[in-house]
Amino acid sequence: MVVPHGARGARLVTALRTWALRHAMGRLRITDDIVRHLSTFQRLGETLEVQLPGELLPVGARTVFRAVRTRAAAQLGVDWVWPHWLERQLDPRSPAFTPRGHLPVLANVTNRNWTMVGNLGSSREAIVDPRGLLTPWFDGWSLDWWVGAADGWHFPSREASVDQRLVAGRPVVETTMPVPGGEAVERLYAIRAEEELVVVEVTNRSPAPLTLALAVRPYNPEGLAVVERIGVAGNTVTVDGRPALLLPGRPAGLAGSTFEQGDVVRTVVAGRAGNEIPESLRCEVGLAQAAFVFPLGQDAVLRAAVPLVPPTRTRRRGLTRRRVKRAVRLSAPLPTSDTVVGGWRNPLERGLRLELPPGSVADAVEANRAFLLLFHDGDEVTPGPYTYHRFWFRDAAYLLAALDRYGFHSEATQVLRSYPRRQHHDGFFFSQRQEWDANGAALWAIAEHWRLTRDADLVRELAPAVARGVQWIERKRHSKRRRKDPALNGLMPASISAEHLGPFDYYYWDNFWSLRGLIDGAALLSVAGDEEAAAQALQWAEAFRTDLDTSVALAVERLGLDAPIIPAGPRRRVDPALIGSLVACSPLGLLPPDDPAIHATAEAVRRRFCFGPAFFQGISHTGYGTYLTLQLAFVELAAGDPRALERLQWMVEAAMPTFTWPEAIHPRLGGGCMGDGHHGWAAADFLSLVRSLLVREVEGGLILCSMLPDEWHGKALGVRDAPTHSGLLSFTVDGQEGRRALSWDLAPHPGTGPVRITAPGLDPTWSSSEPSGRVVLPHEREAGGSPARPVPLES
Repeated sequence: MVVPHGARGARLVTALRTWALRHAMGRLRITDDIVRHLSTFQRLGETLEVQLPGELLPVGARTVFRAVRTRAAAQLGVDWVWPHWLERQLDPRSPAFTPRGHLPVLANVTNRNWTMVGNLGSSREAIVDPRGLLTPWFDGWSLDWWVGAADGWHFPSREASVDQRLVAGRPVVETTMPVPGGEAVERLYAIRAEEELVVVEVTNRSPAPLTLALAVRPYNPEGLAVVERIGVAGNTVTVDGRPALLLPGRPAGLAGSTFEQGDVVRTVVAGRAGNEIPESLRCEVGLAQAAFVFPLGQDAVLRAAVPLVPPTRTRRRGLTRRRVKRAVRLSAPLPTSDTVVGGWRNPLERGLRLELPPGSVADAVEANRAFLLLFHDGDEVTPGPYTYHRFWFRDAAYLLAALDRYGFHSEATQVLRSYPRRQHHDGFFFSQRQEWDANGAALWAIAEHWRLTRDADLVRELAPAVARGVQWIERKRHSKRRRKDPALNGLMPASISAEHLGPFDYYYWDNFWSLRGLIDGAALLSVAGDEEAAAQALQWAEAFRTDLDTSVALAVERLGLDAPIIPAGPRRRVDPALIGSLVACSPLGLLPPDDPAIHATAEAVRRRFCFGPAFFQGISHTGYGTYLTLQLAFVELAAGDPRALERLQWMVEAAMPTFTWPEAIHPRLGGGCMGDGHHGWAAADFLSLVRSLLVREVEGGLILCSMLPDEWHGKALGVRDAPTHSGLLSFTVDGQEGRRALSWDLAPHPGTGPVRITAPGLDPTWSSSEPSGRVVLPHEREAGGSPARPVPLES
């Protein structure tokens, strides 16, 4: 047998694959003209060097099958109480109404917003939608809360006025629904008892008694879930053989139903809830439901609990009974929400603390410091609690940088220590196939941790993995010898990599990250004492930079533009994906903000793809990008462009009341339209941007207060224990009798030379190389005129 090589062999394999596909489709009466849609789709990007990563196939299959099932059930279940997003997309009176036409699918594309609750150090989080619907398990059932009052039943997913917030800025989600004379209040929060639980706390803040129904629902914020069986054993409710809901006592009424019998809500509203549900409540179409009704007197509080970590599904009744026996009993009172809020105080008193003027930015920072710790899942860090609850090196780079910048070094260290076991023998840091930016992202994250902590012991521990990762980058960019296009020479292979950039192609994103990986790898190897390997890595980096510069120059020449805009790749036009090229400036620092190419690329992004302050990503996301808008803001901040503040303000205004963001935002509705509804990358970038406004590293020094929002001027500011590349920094800005005083203290890293400190947002003329001091700054109207005068450091 002759094995084909090179481009001819790849074309032969593609031709054979296409023939086999057409033959199979023909047997299904899918004609050749239909198959051509698929075969030509495959040619939209580079197809000869890559295949779809296998890790994405289960994700895609789950998404499609769930959406098909959701559409079928929703159009038949017209009398059902659906989740808030589905109620709106089905309602022709709602701005979120979504026609389905011939499409066989129905998915949440208008309100992908939720808030996670969880325990520190745990790998599990539950999510809460904007109406208080709790989804404890991935792709599983949800717990809704319905309230009966004198004027009838109130369903949060249908009510016109439901408010939601965090309690004291902690991961305790409060949802408030009006009832006659007052309100019903639900609080959801996680605790650790004998096992991890989410507590459901409902309070009657009205002058009249209420009726509460806790409803097990076969859906979640993504679509329908599969719930085939519901059972009750004592005070424990099981869903598909798994303990799912721990009740505080015997309900006053129980009701259960299947899809064929209709929504259980009819039984509850009619007051026909009985003393039990059928012992073998089973729904063949996987849409079983149940409701548990409790009286709730004036000022009364009810607490139930949901296990956060589910066992596997089972149809075995004996195993179900054993699980129920082992389930937690609510014999002791559950902790109150106020107790849990207080328990967050100590974890958040360490690390970087920002003392900001009261307002939405300060509130969002405090909330997201807590959320950042929840994104940390032991030896993993994940960019979402639900849709994206898995590890990627790309997302981890941004999340770990935020953890380190905010002083949560032990959490970052725990994740970085896992990197060697995530690495293949050939040196590839693996989280997804054909993710060619992974090695650069991994090496940059390790190096950034070193720059902020000077943890040489960790660097020495990781040095063998670093050396293999560096070598892999050099081999990988030379792995294809058949490239006839000189713009592809020395580049990483084609991939989907950062999937928001488009289909399979050669992306400068991968190459900028890989080049940074070689540079940072050299620095790490030098710290570890391997100067020979460090010198080799720098030599490879220089050659790589030459190849990359040549490719970009050829791409710009082919575009025939007046400005040197860096496209997403050497074969791409000026499209929204070129925002990915801005990583060369921030966070990677390969090009300065005043580089003509960075300036031109940023200007192209603003002029062509921004609507107001927000960047619209027309590729994949088809919405306003949250972290992508901040990508532009970081570059503008580095360039001293005040438009960075406009993007920060947009980000804060676009947040949910719980200060969370989805991956992308619907341009007209303001709800999430893509990705995880509580997006970790977006949260990390928000925190990093606020930190960078107040302190950021530049070559040879630190910049304090680069630029400040108008509402911060003239008000006190404080930064406590900020890790920087130069050392641990604290400073305050206060006012006395109309003056502004800046006090700072830098504990430099060992061996660090003089550090030049400036504060252009306070006084562009002032600088100091003293590690500590205090200066009185001119009035704001005088800033830029006379320099600040030093005063003695107060004891």
